[in-house]
Amino acid sequence: IELTDLVCVVTGAGEGVGRGLVHGFVKRGARVVAGVRSLEKSAAAVVPAWAVKMDVTKTDDINRAVGEIIARHGRIDVWINNAGIYPRQPADEMTLADWRRVLDTNLDGAWRCCEAIIPHLKRQGSGVIVNVGSIQLRLGGPRLVNYLASKGGLVGLTRGLARDLGPYGIRANCVHLGAVLTEGELRSFPDQGAVLKSVEEKQALRGRLTPETVEPVFAFLASDDSRDITGQCLTVDR
Repeated sequence: IELTDLVCVVTGAGEGVGRGLVHGFVKRGARVVAGVRSLEKSAAAVVPAWAVKMDVTKTDDINRAVGEIIARHGRIDVWINNAGIYPRQPADEMTLADWRRVLDTNLDGAWRCCEAIIPHLKRQGSGVIVNVGSIQLRLGGPRLVNYLASKGGLVGLTRGLARDLGPYGIRANCVHLGAVLTEGELRSFPDQGAVLKSVEEKQALRGRLTPETVEPVFAFLASDDSRDITGQCLTVDR
């Protein structure tokens, strides 16, 4: 799948799936912009992509970043809303502040980005938005009520964007990822033997998803090969 010269922006690109997409898209010839919360911590991890400071909980931060991208590249072809957080907490212990923290990043953050880029995509008469969902929305995992709500909201966001922006040549899709092995998982769950056993009990295929193995799906949705696909939610899981 070729992405030659497409300007592709990935939020939450400092590690994990985001970083995997950045490096994969670079290899496919894209002009990749890696949105990261901290340039000091993450810029080196996304080389040779261009790292731009972007906190999706801050509208001014996003607007500044989008302005810099447009000034440098003149356009945005693909935007991947990957930034997200994944805390675990029982519903009966959750406060409104806990709820809002997750929604503010995972759902409101995606909308803030869309709000900032839509005028540019409309002027171009083209563009692709890909939202990153989760298999947990289908499984209904425990201690994730705010996370599940945020990912469910992304489904509605995806379908609404596809309907409203289709007349301008803009497509929007969502990818529900299964259990991807990332640095964050290794920090939270160091006993990988137990994790593998738990994951494989739910999967049809053995082994783990990795950022590298899911990247081609995003590349397909970013490319013109998927020109007839919009408003869809694709589950990538073993």
